[in-house]
Amino acid sequence: MYLNVFGGFFFCIFSILKSNFEGAFFNKKKAYLSYVLISKIERLNTPASLRCSLQNPQEVLIVTWQKIKAVSPENMITFSKNHGVVVQPAYKDKINITQLGLMNSTITFWNTTLEDEGCYKCLFNTFGAGKISGIACLTLSVQPTVSLHYKLSEDQLNITCSANARPAPMISWKISGSGIENSTEILVHPNGTTSVTSILQIKDPKSQVGKEVICQVLHLGTVTDYRETVNKGFWFSVPLLLSIVSLVILLVLISILLYWKRRRNQDRAVKLHSEGRDDELEAASLYTTPNGIVTVTFHETTTM
Repeated sequence: MYLNVFGGFFFCIFSILKSNFEGAFFNKKKAYLSYVLISKIERLNTPASLRCSLQNPQEVLIVTWQKIKAVSPENMITFSKNHGVVVQPAYKDKINITQLGLMNSTITFWNTTLEDEGCYKCLFNTFGAGKISGIACLTLSVQPTVSLHYKLSEDQLNITCSANARPAPMISWKISGSGIENSTEILVHPNGTTSVTSILQIKDPKSQVGKEVICQVLHLGTVTDYRETVNKGFWFSVPLLLSIVSLVILLVLISILLYWKRRRNQDRAVKLHSEGRDDELEAASLYTTPNGIVTVTFHETTTM
């Protein structure tokens, strides 16, 4: 039996050659980018680089990197021979051009955050061919943290597999048997990660005892198996459990009663001795002895 749980996303990567349909592109040189649309996946909170390059030689005056936003692109950083690298104030200490070239340009994010995820435009301002642009998209990831455990009772077995990652992971199961129900919970966290929890409910738990259950986690094209063997547990029926609890409570009450009677007789013996009523003490001792409580004589030590 193979159970599949959706908890991920799909993405497409295109490599497109820029066509010669706009203004300055009607020329015989055919100036275009080697990659117009690229997509890159990097770890969150680590350095990440994006690169653009021109395929054919051109006279480039300035290279500009922009972040694509809903309203209009936002300038981030530029490079030219006359002015070198110029970083906009909002991006200082966050990015830099690490490949200083007019034909090939690479920007590097020193420590990626969630705000850095998105698409960026590399803009080559050329002499004669005008502006040539490409798009590079950055997706940030977090490796999965996986938990697999089970809870076995007399009439049901629950097996839980939970994976937390970015982008959202997918969970599937490899398990044999019938009467298996599956439920899934998906929770998106403020830090950008997503938790996917899949729970198998097995109504015939004894059929799974000694068998191996496999939870498969798919993340960024890689499938990792997590294995757990269901061991025979100890469980009690409800009537038996109630009987045991009642017996324990009864034993505790009897112990408390015996302890209280012993303390009361000890206190009484001490009081009689302090009042010089030893004759009554002997009578009291004889009275309590058949119950196995205490026999007290007052010499240098007390005999129990």
